[in-house]
Amino acid sequence: MRRQLRTTAALAALLLAGAAACDSGGGSGQKDQGTSASGTLTVWLQVDAQTLWPKSVAAATAAFQQKYPKVKVSVQYQAWADHLTKFDAAAQANKVPDVIELGNSETAQYVQAGAFTDLTAKKATFDGSATWQKGLVDACMNDGKLYCVPYYGGTRAVIYRKDMFAAAGIAQPPKTWKDLQADIATLMAKHKGDKGFSAFFLPGQHPYGAFPFVYDNGGSIATQGSDGKWKSQLSSPADVQGLKNWKSLMDAGMRGDRTGDDLGAVPALVSGKAAMSFSTNGQLVQVYSQDKGDPKLKGKVASFPMPSPTKEGSYAPPYMGGSVLAVTAKSKQQQWAEQWIRDYTSTAREKEFLAGGFLANTLDLTSNDPERAGYFTGLEQSWNVPAAKNWAQVEKNLTIKQMLADIATGKLSVEDATAQYGKKMEDTLNAS
Repeated sequence: MRRQLRTTAALAALLLAGAAACDSGGGSGQKDQGTSASGTLTVWLQVDAQTLWPKSVAAATAAFQQKYPKVKVSVQYQAWADHLTKFDAAAQANKVPDVIELGNSETAQYVQAGAFTDLTAKKATFDGSATWQKGLVDACMNDGKLYCVPYYGGTRAVIYRKDMFAAAGIAQPPKTWKDLQADIATLMAKHKGDKGFSAFFLPGQHPYGAFPFVYDNGGSIATQGSDGKWKSQLSSPADVQGLKNWKSLMDAGMRGDRTGDDLGAVPALVSGKAAMSFSTNGQLVQVYSQDKGDPKLKGKVASFPMPSPTKEGSYAPPYMGGSVLAVTAKSKQQQWAEQWIRDYTSTAREKEFLAGGFLANTLDLTSNDPERAGYFTGLEQSWNVPAAKNWAQVEKNLTIKQMLADIATGKLSVEDATAQYGKKMEDTLNAS
C-alpha cells in the first residue's frame, strides 16, 4: 500500500499492442551478439538505490559489461511520486525503459495490461529464485506466469527500547502474546504519570500494523472468484476477529492520537514517549540515525517478531513491502535487460542490500545482527496486497486507512466498519 498508480484503459490497450508488436518472446526477439553487441540499455531505478547502494549499481553494470563491453548502460533514477506517470507517458511515446523498478504493490495493473515480459522460462537463471520472498514473488505472478524479478524487501517487526524494558524490570523481549500483554501492563504502570506515553505505539492509519493480525487469524483482504470478480473478506469472521485482536493491542498500550500513521513511530521511540512500535527495519535504523534519531540510542534498540494472539509460540505473518524489477515488453533489448537484472540481483548484490539494512530477495540470505533478529522470523508466511488491477485505486481512496481509523477511534465497531468499507473496496476492485 505504499505506492499509487492509475493506468487508463487506453494505455492498457497501448501496452498490450506494444507487447504484441515487439516480438519479445522472453528475449527471443533480440539476437545475442555477445561482445560485439553495441547500443544502449536504459534502466529506471528509484532514487533509493542512488543513495543507499550506488556501488552495487556500479558493480552490476560492470559485471554486465564483461559480457557486453560495447553496450552503454544508462541508469536513470526516478522519484516514487511520479515514476509511474512518467512510465505511462513513455509508453504512449514508445520510449519505455528496458528495465523498470516498481514497488511490489504497483505491479498488478501493469502485469495484467501486458506491459512486462514473461520471464517464466528464465526463472531458474536468477540467483535465489527457488527461495524468493513470497510477498515479493507473488507480486510478479499472473495466471501462474512470472513477469518480474524480486529486488529487495522490507517488512515489519516490533522495535523496542531495551533501556526502557530494563528500567521497568523486563529482562527479555516477549515471545508469546501473553508475555507481550504482561510487558505492556508493566510499562504502562511504570509510566502511569505520563499521559502522553504509549507502551506500544500502534496508530490507526497503519494497514501493515493491522493486517498481520487478519492473516494470523486465517483471514485475507479480498479474494477473486472464478468469474474474475473480487469479493471483500473484511467482514468475514476471521477478519473481524483478527482486527479485534489488533485493536486489543492498541487499547492496552496506545495513548494519544489514534488517527495518525506510522510516521510517528520513530519520533515517539526517540523521545521516550513509546517503548515499542510495529515498524520497518528501515525505521529501526532511523531511531539511532544522525538525521532522524539519536545516535546515543545505538545499542539500546532491537527487534522481535510480533507474537501471534492465536497460536502459542508462533508469530503474526508480516507484510512484505519492497521492490521488483521488470523487463518492459516493448523493450528492443530484451536479453540485455534480463542479463542486467540477473547481475543486479545476484547473490553478491543481494548481500549488499541486506547489509544496507533491508531484506534480500531470498529466504536464504539473512543477517546475524541480533538487533535485526525480529525481521527474519516468519518470512515464509509473508504476504502482499491483493493482485487486483484496481488495488491502487483502493489505496488512493484511503478506503482501508479510513476503516482502520474508524475502528481505532471507536467511531465504528469492527463489524460495522468492515461491512461498510468492505463494500466500498469491493466496488472499487470490480470497477471497469
